Order: sequence, then structure tokens, then C-alpha cells
Amino acid sequence: MDKFPNILLAEDDVDDYLFFVEALEKISPYYRVTRAKNGHECITLLKKSERPDIVFLDLNMPVKNGLECLKLIKENELFADIPVIIYSTSHYIKDIDACFKNGAHYFIIKPASDEALLTMLTKVIGRLNKSVAPPVKENFVIGVNGLVESKNY
Repeated sequence: MDKFPNILLAEDDVDDYLFFVEALEKISPYYRVTRAKNGHECITLLKKSERPDIVFLDLNMPVKNGLECLKLIKENELFADIPVIIYSTSHYIKDIDACFKNGAHYFIIKPASDEALLTMLTKVIGRLNKSVAPPVKENFVIGVNGLVESKNY
């Protein structure tokens, strides 16, 4: 079994949440996904619920956005070691750089197909199973066609 069965997904869009869960179920039936509907709820769940093995954050959430959540997670010594993956439609260099600088492990650009999401999640979870150390910047962004080279984002 993977090292990361307990997942916290901060995602305000119900369709994106269901899309994500369906892809994970195809990888393994052992994943447990807890959903936070906004950034504030994400931080509350971290403090009051079972500690997740991995956190996926949407950047564009109400109340507290994904970057704000990332900063709070990485500043708190109780949560700083939890791998955080940004899961966003954004492909803006400003967002990618800010997430990298603030300690995110990977940046997944949300795909349109379930097959692409399945491939991307498999790749990211597989990499985390080998090492929870954050990657170098060249390996940070995962796009539809696999790795997005730093010069392309």
C-alpha cells in the first residue's frame, strides 16, 4: 500500500472534487479523501482532524486561498513536513513561483480528462512514495503532457 492513504483536498468546486476522487479510486481503493470547501476549512481540519498524509490545495478558493493555506501549513511546525501539492487551473508563472518558494512539493495543472488526471496523480504519488523531499524547480510543475519544463511556464 502507498504511504499516503489519508488525503486532504481543499477544493471549492464539487465537480473538480468528484473528478479528483474518481481518479484516486482508479489508482487504489485504500485512499481516504477528506474535503475542505475553502481555505479556512482546510486549516481548521488540519488542526482538528486526523493528520493527513498529503494535502492537495486548489489556489482559487474562497475565504482563504491556496497560497495563504500553503504558507500557514509550512509555517506551522506540526504540519510543515506534510507534502502539499497545488492542484489548480492556473498556469501563471507568478503563481507557480510563489508556490515553489513557499514550500509546495508539486504543482499540478488541472487537466480536462480523467485519463490525464489519473496519469498525473499516479506520477506525483509515485514520486512522493520514493521521496518526500521537495523536487528541484525543473520537476515542480506537472501538466497534461507530463512534466512541464521550467522554461515553458
